[in-house]
Parts: sequence; C-alpha cells; structure tokens
Amino acid sequence: MADSVSYGARERIAMKIELTMPLIKRLKIDSKPVATDPSGALIFEPNPSGRDYIVYDASQEAPPGFGVRIAKKKTFVIRRKVNGKSIMPTVGNVADFMTSDGKGPLTLARAKAAAMALQMVGTGKNPNAEARKTAASELTVGQAFSRHREHLRTRTQRPATAETLRVVDRAIRKFVGWGWANRRVKDLTPEEIETKFKEGQDAHPTANEQAFRWALAAVRWCIGMEELDAASANRDPLLRANPFMILILGRMFRSRDQVEKTRVEQNKRNPLTPTKTLGEFLEVAWSRKDVNDNETGVHYLMLMLLWGCRKSEHAPCQWGELLTADARKLASHVMLDDDVYGPHVFFHGTKNGSNHRLPIGPMALQLLRRRQASGAEEAVRRGFGSKSRTFVFPARSRQSKTGHYNDASALLDSLRDEAGIDRLARHDLRRSFGALMAAIDVPPGIRSRFFNHADASVTDTYTKAEWALLREWMERIEQSILAKAPNVYNSLKPTAWPMLDAPVPHVSRPAKPRTGRPRKISVPVDERQ
Repeated sequence: MADSVSYGARERIAMKIELTMPLIKRLKIDSKPVATDPSGALIFEPNPSGRDYIVYDASQEAPPGFGVRIAKKKTFVIRRKVNGKSIMPTVGNVADFMTSDGKGPLTLARAKAAAMALQMVGTGKNPNAEARKTAASELTVGQAFSRHREHLRTRTQRPATAETLRVVDRAIRKFVGWGWANRRVKDLTPEEIETKFKEGQDAHPTANEQAFRWALAAVRWCIGMEELDAASANRDPLLRANPFMILILGRMFRSRDQVEKTRVEQNKRNPLTPTKTLGEFLEVAWSRKDVNDNETGVHYLMLMLLWGCRKSEHAPCQWGELLTADARKLASHVMLDDDVYGPHVFFHGTKNGSNHRLPIGPMALQLLRRRQASGAEEAVRRGFGSKSRTFVFPARSRQSKTGHYNDASALLDSLRDEAGIDRLARHDLRRSFGALMAAIDVPPGIRSRFFNHADASVTDTYTKAEWALLREWMERIEQSILAKAPNVYNSLKPTAWPMLDAPVPHVSRPAKPRTGRPRKISVPVDERQ
C-alpha cells in the first residue's frame, strides 16, 4: 500500500508503492500518481509541465531507494545517501530488462540495484560514473567504432543513411582483420598507425584512407564525450590524445587534386562520350531489354543515365499514386501525373541529406508508362499484395528483402562488353549526364540543381517559372542523350515529333545457357512409375 500523503505535500514527497510490471506500464509522463483512495487504488493528477517523476518501490524484495523514473523513457534508479551526499545512478532502461533469461524484469532490476547500492556504500561513489571512467581509459578501437556508429545512426540532424553505415562497417572489418579491434586506443602509437596506413596505400588507397578517416572520427567523438563526462564529474579527462591525428599532422591523406589526378591516370572515371560510346551503349541496351527478362535492369540503367542520379536514389522509387500524400513525403517516388509539378521524380533523403525533385522529360515519361504496364502484369502474376508491387523497379526474386531491384552490375558489364566499351561503372552514367550538360552549355545553376550539389538547406520547392525552366532544360538534355541512339529515340518520342534516320537495330547476343543445377520439372502423379 502507498504511504499516506496529504494533498498539500504531494509536490514535495515522492510516491512509494509496491511496483509491478503492469503498474509500471500504466505510468505516463502526462499524469502522475499522488495518493491512494480508501480502497488502495492510485489517484492520478495531470502533469502539465511534463517534468519527470520517480515512484519508489515499497516491496520487501527491493533494496531501499529503488524505484522507477518516468520520463520520455522509463528507467530504474537506486538512491543512497553516503557520507551526507545523495547518489542516485540509473540501474538501466526498463525496456532492457524485458528480455530476461526466465527471471522477471523487476527481479533482475532489484538484484542489480542491490549490487550497485553495496558498491556506493563501499566506495562512496556513483558506480556509473566510475564505469565511465574505466571505459574511457580502457576504450578499444572496436568500442570507439561501435559507439560512434550508434551516434551516426541515431542523431537527430542528418542521421546516417544505410549506405553510410555499410561504409563504416567495411572500415570496422578492416581493423578487425588487422587484429586492432581489441587494441586499447591509448596503447596505439603514432608510428605503428603510420606504418599500417602506408601498407594499405599501395593496393587500395581510397578504401585505406576511408577506413583511417572513420577511425580518426570515431576516436575524436569518443574523446569529446569523455571531456563532457569529466567536466560534469569535476575530474580530469582520462582520454585526451587521438593517436590517429598523426595522419593529419603528417599530411598523409591525399588532397582532392591528387585523388583526381590518380583517377584520371588509372582510368577510374569513364563517362560515355556523346560522339561515340553513348549511342552504342544505348542501342545495345535497348535491344537487350527483350532478352532473358532484362527489361527492368535496362530501364533502371537508362533512367539512371537520363536523370543523372545515384543508384541509391532511384532504386527504391515507388509509384506515387500507390502511396498516400503523407507517405509520399517520406519515400522516393515517381508521379506520372501531378497537378502542381506535372510528371516528376522525387528522391527522399539523398546523399547530402536533402530531398531532390526532378522534372521528367517526355521520353523518360513514355519509358515509365511502359514500366508501369510491365509492373501491372507482374502484379497479376505475383499478386497485388506482393511486397514488390509498389516499386518502379521491382526485385526479380520474390525473396528479396527490399522488394526492389538494386544491383545492375552484371548487366552493365555485359552491355559494356557487347558495345565494345573498355571501362564503364554505374557511377559513370551519372558522369555521362554531367558531360552531356557541359557539351550543350547547361547553365551552372541548373547543373547544380540537377546534380543536387546545392546545400542541404536549399528547398526543393520552386516557382512556376523556375520549374518551367528546369523542365525545359531536362527535355533538352534528354533529347541530346537519346538522339545519339536513333532507334531508342524513335521508340520513345512523342508521336508528333519527326523520326530520326536510324541504322539497322542492334541484334543482341543470345542469352547464355543457364548454369548450375537443372530446373526441376514436376511430373503429374498419374505419369509417375
């Protein structure tokens, strides 16, 4: 039963009652218990200030001072007064105790709180603060990566995208492979970091620099957090120096000009040339769409070229008409008809953190209408409830985790070989878009908007005149690209436009025989022997 509390003292005295998990689940920040009625039921009053409050546990199984703090998150706490000083560390989030090994959450929380209380009485110190001190002095490279990654994932301002987290994970795997994940940061010497860095520069300099930059950032963030903890605890920081700073002080990372020079020398950037390879690539791709179920992949690559986008931007696009107005604000989508913008594509949460809206030209629009028709046939085969139905580029496999097409590497390599092009990567399609913009003198401001190179704070809302100008240039770029492949141009152009003189359509190579285990052929029961 709760302690007797007069109404005038409700604001000064914390509530104490035997805690149960159903009771803890009932407690909310917008109201708080202040007393009990004659039958023993709790009396709640509004908590308009939203200030957190504590309900202490009156159970005989609970150590004195054990309770639950109700705030945005519910946490167990334990309070002790040692040498005249009140100490109240957090035992843990209530949710963390819900997944127990058969013991009740309250049983586990009370046991942990009792152990912490003994430690407080014995040392006179907050055990959580002591644990943070120990953690800072014993911080390993792997722990620094893990904490920084969680910060990147959960931060409010520009949380890391899935692609960024994959890059961080690749960096972590490098340090695990070197046996450095369990090395304490304070034990690393600048000399060995410099030696390890130089070892990786010969084979894969870009990946090597990226891994060490992430390590530098992770340790720097952990040092900043330790400085805050030390200041709040009125002590000196236990981790001050970042050994990875030797790479900055020694100017060991390549400059942007050096990186660009290396890429040119090694033919790392190979946009399609408007005078030769652009047309050949498009003609080969257009003929391949009818071979071996490659239509989705060919459309995926062609729109990547026509929009100059990154693969992470257009791959998850959905049909806007299948989404609610609120859902369209939070998802990349294509609108073939729109009263405000007309046909357009909307990329949500792009690399620079902003949303990006592009007008769709008439020939890309025709291609998308064909995509939608193919999608309708696919929905009939797979069912209208299939996960892939809403996507512009549905996954080929029904077991796909994302539901959308994502990797055209093998198809692109095959098209490149058939077109007789030496080198071509997916990002080269974006570069080809940029090269074409430069060739037809697209104004720098328009180029920046199409490439989404503007600051993330720049809005994707336009006046009618601005949008009309963007649409005009998008149509000119689209015509300039597809005119290099007359057969493609003639197939997608509006009917009122004149035909271009076109060569004999390219005949794609026949599909290669399927390798691996032969497909199973079901035999009717009455024909089996």
